[in-house]
Amino acid sequence: MKKEYIFPCEQCGAKLNYSVATGELTCPYCSHVNKIERAFSQVVEKDYEKALQELKNFSEHPSEITSSKCPTCAATFELSEDIHASECPFCGSAVVNEVSRYRPIKPQALLPFAIDKKKAKILFKEWLKGRWFAPNKLKEYSAEDSTLEGIFVPYWTYDADTHSRYSGRRGDAYYVSESYTENGVSKTRRVEKIRWSSVSGELSKNFDDVLVVATNSQTNASYNWDLKNLVDYDEGFLSGYESEVYSVELDDGLKSAKTTMTYHIREAVKRQIGGDRQEISSLNSDFFNITFKHILLPVYASAFKFDGKVYSYIINGRNGEISGERPYSVIKITFAVLSALVIGGAIYYFSNQ
Repeated sequence: MKKEYIFPCEQCGAKLNYSVATGELTCPYCSHVNKIERAFSQVVEKDYEKALQELKNFSEHPSEITSSKCPTCAATFELSEDIHASECPFCGSAVVNEVSRYRPIKPQALLPFAIDKKKAKILFKEWLKGRWFAPNKLKEYSAEDSTLEGIFVPYWTYDADTHSRYSGRRGDAYYVSESYTENGVSKTRRVEKIRWSSVSGELSKNFDDVLVVATNSQTNASYNWDLKNLVDYDEGFLSGYESEVYSVELDDGLKSAKTTMTYHIREAVKRQIGGDRQEISSLNSDFFNITFKHILLPVYASAFKFDGKVYSYIINGRNGEISGERPYSVIKITFAVLSALVIGGAIYYFSNQ
């Protein structure tokens, strides 16, 4: 679910868009600067268990959305929860549905867009040109042929302390000499053997800001985010962009976060076991002191059509990193495979000579 924020100029009432270049809401008509107060205060983590109880109370006593009030002409009219942005039927002004009335957890912080749409399109064209196995015609594709939409995507971040108990085996490698015959010639070679020993132990590990995308839409992609630059949530940063409302609930997000944490716990257990090989037969972890944040992160999302098929892509609104689908050239891949086989065969032949 998405909603669009549209902010009028304080001086002339014209529509304003957030400017990446200036970090302000500057009116294109009267040049009046509508400042956004940037707050860089440390975002306070929220207690997970307490939030679950509040959500339970909310679900038992949901808010009834019966009407919305126009901020311009003060007219009151119906606006259901599935409509996040609309126009007043009396004066045409933008009216925004309040997320808090049907999504009780508000965003606490966000990362503003750091690159504008023009720069994003340039980066996309460069990305296409750098695809080695893409069809040649694709590299001539222009980003101007697709619509590029700036979206703030909702995320959960989770912190947790963990304590794990494990058992398994440690494998230490050793080598023995082995005789064999090749082409009538007796030879020897070193053969690796593994000496296994039983192990068990405990491990404590702390996690900070495990990211989980809070939407089921196609705008989720894995990126390296500069979360240290989060600013306090202000709707002014959203002007001219769309913002998705979280559709992954808080408890479901924690399940995904625990999957990520468990992976890192297993890797830490392997390091603690040591040796050359590790086998984990049992691993039991407790998660406690769980806290979370609800934040918004900026992306550009779009899609392009090539040879009758649609390919979607996402551009990180902070650093321009691109994640997306693209077509592959069967001819180029076949040529590359054949070349590798020829080169590999040549190396094998001359090494045996």
